Amino acid sequence: MSFNREVLITMKINLLKNASKATFIMFVTMFFMPAKTIAQSEGDLSIGGEKVTALNANDLSAVAPGVSGTIKYEAKTKTLTLQNATIDTKDKNPIESHIDGLIIKVVGTNTIKSSGFPALLLHKPATIMGDGTLNLGEDGWVGIFLLSTSLTIEDCTVHTKGTKYGINGLGGQNDKVVIKNATVTADGKGNGSIRDISGLTLIGCSIVQPTGAEFDPMLCAVILDDKVVKDKVVISNDPTAIAIPTAETIAAEGIYTLNGQRISADLKDLPKGVYIVNGKKVVKK
Repeated sequence: MSFNREVLITMKINLLKNASKATFIMFVTMFFMPAKTIAQSEGDLSIGGEKVTALNANDLSAVAPGVSGTIKYEAKTKTLTLQNATIDTKDKNPIESHIDGLIIKVVGTNTIKSSGFPALLLHKPATIMGDGTLNLGEDGWVGIFLLSTSLTIEDCTVHTKGTKYGINGLGGQNDKVVIKNATVTADGKGNGSIRDISGLTLIGCSIVQPTGAEFDPMLCAVILDDKVVKDKVVISNDPTAIAIPTAETIAAEGIYTLNGQRISADLKDLPKGVYIVNGKKVVKK
């Protein structure tokens, strides 16, 4: 059986086309798909208002003005390492995370603050750990702000301070703090040092200041003599301490912006946008 020249040429062209398609598909699979996967994780973490990407993650020390020291993020382990770092941003969140399971590892002494925003804003569960110290907030309204999520502080020292709150949440059942074998101070002279969280669990540590202070799950706050504590609360290592059980409560009333700022105005008087109202996201059109 014989083929003419035109048939052979046509068959060869079709083979080349099919091979080209296969090569193109393989190229897309090898290069574009992984890039897309990386892109999906980018933007979930920001430092000084700047998004952490695959390009800058290994050295975030100069990602934004007011940022210095050793700061790096490893996506594989979801670990943000702070080593003798300073993040001081006036009009942006110093650290904002949407990463579920973020680990903040502190080495040496680290200072994170902003005059207008929460020093640490968490949308998803996170853990602070390491053998260093983390100073959060100062003249901003809150040091740590939880947006319907949980935070664990373990084997480290954390000092958090705000003009309104030291540690604050929305008061919903997901706003919980676990402190394990750690030293934590919280200072919020305006409205409360530790307030609007549904649970505070202490393992290997206890509240040592003010004397007699305790967490009240009904008021969602650390209290003394039935009043929310607004002076410094000190939680210190105590090997004899046991976990403090807490109860779930309903969300506290309040309106917040997505960057964690509390709003005193009524929702009807606010401009169009997305707000957190009583622990839930609401779109005002």
